[in-house]
Amino acid sequence: MPSYGDEASEESIREVDTETAASDDEEYSRRGFMEAAGAAGAAGAATGLAGCLDSLGGDDSSGSGEPDFLWWTMRGYVPAEQEAIEEAAAGFEDYSDDPVNLTTNVITWDNVFEQWSSSISGQNTPNVSEMANEHAVDFGAEGVVRENTDLYEQFDDWYDTPSIWGRYEDDFWGFPWFIEIRHLYANTSILDEVGIDSMPETWAELISAAQDVQGSDNEDTFGFGTGAARDTATGQSLYSTATQNGAQWFDYDEDAGEWQVTMDDGAALFAHLWYASFQESWDVTPGGWSGMTNTEIEQLYNNNRLAFMLNTGDPAGNLADDGGELFENTELVMTPEGPNGERTSFMGGSCLSAFTQEFTQHDSGNDFSMDFIEYMTIPETMNEYWPEATPTFLPVREGQEEIEPYTENNTNIPDEWIQTRLDQASDSKRYGISGGGRAAPFLGSLEGDTDAYSIAISGILGSGNDPKQAIVDQANQVRQELNEQVDYEVSESSEEPSLDDAPDIVQDWITGDGDAPQIWNPYE
Repeated sequence: MPSYGDEASEESIREVDTETAASDDEEYSRRGFMEAAGAAGAAGAATGLAGCLDSLGGDDSSGSGEPDFLWWTMRGYVPAEQEAIEEAAAGFEDYSDDPVNLTTNVITWDNVFEQWSSSISGQNTPNVSEMANEHAVDFGAEGVVRENTDLYEQFDDWYDTPSIWGRYEDDFWGFPWFIEIRHLYANTSILDEVGIDSMPETWAELISAAQDVQGSDNEDTFGFGTGAARDTATGQSLYSTATQNGAQWFDYDEDAGEWQVTMDDGAALFAHLWYASFQESWDVTPGGWSGMTNTEIEQLYNNNRLAFMLNTGDPAGNLADDGGELFENTELVMTPEGPNGERTSFMGGSCLSAFTQEFTQHDSGNDFSMDFIEYMTIPETMNEYWPEATPTFLPVREGQEEIEPYTENNTNIPDEWIQTRLDQASDSKRYGISGGGRAAPFLGSLEGDTDAYSIAISGILGSGNDPKQAIVDQANQVRQELNEQVDYEVSESSEEPSLDDAPDIVQDWITGDGDAPQIWNPYE
């Protein structure tokens, strides 16, 4: 029997997506998990409860005569946030029209995949679990979780990317709970030393400012940093900038009902060369950048050695908690405007998803699951825990902008930081979801097996791999795995991409014309 009550540690881990999740530095492999979960689900359905219900208390472990309700969350990394969420969830017992005995279990992201698989096998899943919408679609295709289309369609003010995050075969799977985005941190103390008194609004302005810092007398100070190692955070930073350069990674043919892989087209080649240019052409990154995670970039920033940092909301929370000089000298800026004229950021986050009655540990005898999901995401409840979750949590729809701390700042986060993150929230994209305009069961496993599509850029930066071949190899790996999960053929490619096929909006960056700094081009 697995253990379901272990509290999450506060150690730094690598994220889902989640998003989605506590930090977007977390790393995991979802393909093997889903294969095991599917097999375990089938085995569980055949073999029954395998004795797990007795050891977990069955349908009435409280002895109160009230039906039990269990939900899992991964929000165990910030103690105050965890406590506030648990207290808010406990209020469901009073909110519900029918008696219910609720239990919250906190699981770490690095353990939850094994826990999900074990609970599916034993048919003792929680009633509701936090996950990413990709997980919900994966589980939905296996018949393990329920669609929540009716609940989803009660609202029509979703932000663009959350509005399609769980869309699959005309239904919605997983109810978006919160999103998490990237933005730019600026150390105004370093910038003042080199005479920079305004924040960059475009990538060209950012690169120019970073070069001014890099060319200063302080050899221990660097201009710009974000994830560059082979891990989830790197892939997420790469994707958010790639979308600003016209790349998408995936496309979906509505007429044929088929997915297409576009991560080795001309736009993708430009995006990888553009990202590599921070090191190879513009020379604004720290030494050893190719091996640095977001956590290591944050350490540089915290040591006053980095002028600009593209990162998640976690460093903002840490700076606010610590206070001090760096907190006072940090300005939060929206992602700079890219060649497409937009200030798009990567979107992480989580949803709440209900397991089907065949797999849940407790038969509540009522539709408690959807009621609980709705309860946790209405403004009245969110006001109880959202301030403690700031700055990580951001709304998924416009109506949630009416909760604290957006209407009344009751946190230690500066008003300007909160407004920046709120402004950024509605302008975000997610790999696979944004390109295809929908979710699919295979997207989660593809993300996991490619470290969020970072294997090509990390090889280019760290091993000197040929960029064209690196992105073709990555794209063909995706195509191979996609072919194992769909009933049509996605042809592999042997043709190398060309910058001649890159979008018109980036041509000045290729030639170095105008205000755009010229990218690194090893093929000239």
